[in-house]
Amino acid sequence: MADKEKQEKADGKVKKPFSVRFAIFMLLVTGAVFLPVTVIILVCMIPTMVAAVVDRHAEKTAWLTVGAMNLAGTVPIIFNLWDMGHTLSASLQIITQPETIMIYYGAALAGWIIYNNITPFVASVIVGKNMQRLKSIDKRQRDLIKKWGKEVTSG
Repeated sequence: MADKEKQEKADGKVKKPFSVRFAIFMLLVTGAVFLPVTVIILVCMIPTMVAAVVDRHAEKTAWLTVGAMNLAGTVPIIFNLWDMGHTLSASLQIITQPETIMIYYGAALAGWIIYNNITPFVASVIVGKNMQRLKSIDKRQRDLIKKWGKEVTSG
């Protein structure tokens, strides 16, 4: 067993575990069975894929925010597909409508707005709270020095 693994590593080929191969296979089968929904999800979630590629931050969290909002905009489109009939022609008709394009691009835009504006706002609130806490600690330290003398300070 160990010799086989060493040979695979030496060849540059590392075999994926069965569970990973099975999950990929089932994903492909499910995508083929539900092809109309798969087409809509793949087309509507393009902004999320773009967000994953263009994010320059080390944490790479833009795709999460954009993806969540993008998915929220995609779900009503899937419901619309189910109302029209679960066919490939219906899914292609839906994704080419301008209203649909505005919905999923608009939802992705909302995700970018949240990512670019809310995160710095929350960070500034946290910094403000920390500055208030630091001022409170400094005031408390000055009060203790007045009450007990310089000996209560460290150093």
